[in-house]
Amino acid sequence: MLILGVASILVVGYFVREWMWRDIEDQIRGDALSIQSNTELYVRQILLINNCQINEDSFRKCMNDIIVQLKKTGEYEVALYDMDGEVLQRSDKNRFSGEDKRADFQRAKNKESAFTVNYGREETCEVYLTMPVQIMNQDIGIISYYMDYNNVYHQKWNSIQSILRITVLAFGIIFVLIWIMISRMVKPIRDLSRVSSAMSRWLKEGKMNDGMEADFQYCERKDEVGELSRNYVQMLRVTEEQFAKIQEDRDRILMLWNSRQEFYNNVTHELKTPLTTISGYAQLIEENGLNDEELFYNGMEHILQESTRLHRMVVQLLEMQNKESIAGVRPLNVTDLLKDVIDAMQMKAGRYENRLLLKGAGTYMIEGREDRIRQVFINLIDNAIKYGEPKKDIVISIAARARMVRIAVINKGDGMDEEELSHIFEPFYRVDKECSRELGSSGLGLAITKKIMEEHGGSIEAECSPDGYTIFKVYFPLMQKVRRKE
Repeated sequence: MLILGVASILVVGYFVREWMWRDIEDQIRGDALSIQSNTELYVRQILLINNCQINEDSFRKCMNDIIVQLKKTGEYEVALYDMDGEVLQRSDKNRFSGEDKRADFQRAKNKESAFTVNYGREETCEVYLTMPVQIMNQDIGIISYYMDYNNVYHQKWNSIQSILRITVLAFGIIFVLIWIMISRMVKPIRDLSRVSSAMSRWLKEGKMNDGMEADFQYCERKDEVGELSRNYVQMLRVTEEQFAKIQEDRDRILMLWNSRQEFYNNVTHELKTPLTTISGYAQLIEENGLNDEELFYNGMEHILQESTRLHRMVVQLLEMQNKESIAGVRPLNVTDLLKDVIDAMQMKAGRYENRLLLKGAGTYMIEGREDRIRQVFINLIDNAIKYGEPKKDIVISIAARARMVRIAVINKGDGMDEEELSHIFEPFYRVDKECSRELGSSGLGLAITKKIMEEHGGSIEAECSPDGYTIFKVYFPLMQKVRRKE
């Protein structure tokens, strides 16, 4: 860009200078034609005034008068020569000394005028005009003029310098403006290229930088670059969102795959245990049952227990996989249903020296299947009994919360950490078998409870306090057309 600007200035300077020289030479040529016409007229007048004939001798005789008259016509220096080029008279010897006029004299002999322009180093311009004097078709001599064009040349040269200064200034301003415009256009494009390269590298590495958008800040501009920036930032946002979704889908697929694998492993393990027990006792009875009555009855008792457990597990698995819409939905008074379950569970709680306490009253109407909702309450209270400390009250509270009825089951025990709480509703997950006061749990109770709550448009959550209290909360949507009665 700089080279182009300098080259342009040099080209402009060259053409302006050529124009100046041509303009000066045109002016000189015009002045020469005028001087030539006037000179012949003045010489003729002088010869006539002096009663001289028109010839070379009369030219020599009147040369002083001719020089004086010609100098009066302008600020010139004049020299008179004969037709052979010999000096006859000069108004200023210094101006016509040492000048080689042979070429000009030769042209003058050939009846042609000639002028020579000398440009000095210090802004000077001198012109020598040599012309034949022809009067009535007679060549009577040669006249040479010295003309000083220094002022004209100086004015022209000053004009050139002014033009060049203006040109340099204009090109400088244009260069700065173009540089600013190019910088404003190129820098965003460079940033765009940098961010694009970084995004390509991050995508290849399987990650995304959330701060990419902050590295590209040209969205406030109103030109095409601003529009390109806004479109690119929007593309970055969409890319980040899609990348995040892809990562979430990947993690979800991995989690589902792991959960599925773990689910099958757990199912296999839980089914294998009772089947192994049944198979073992069946073999012993087959071999020695008739001879050992005690073995026979003990074996049959274990086979019956494990068969019941196996049947219960199969039923629970079927409940987990049931995707059909629930049937038999009707309005239910959840308070009455909860009281009924508490009364039924009091005996079991008493075996572990616990007591079930109900807090809250009122009529809360919901829609659902009574057997399924009863199973929710049984599972929650049963867990509270099995994993709670003895001689501690288990509190069940009921209250309305923003068009929802909330039932909370609170017990005191060893509690759970955050990691255990995050898996508590997964199938076959058990915190610690040693913490339970009963054996034979399948680990499906809370998973089934969660599924039942989702079937009824509700939700379930669990939390633990630092002092060991565990709280399970379930939320059922209240019927909109039935108001709660205190």
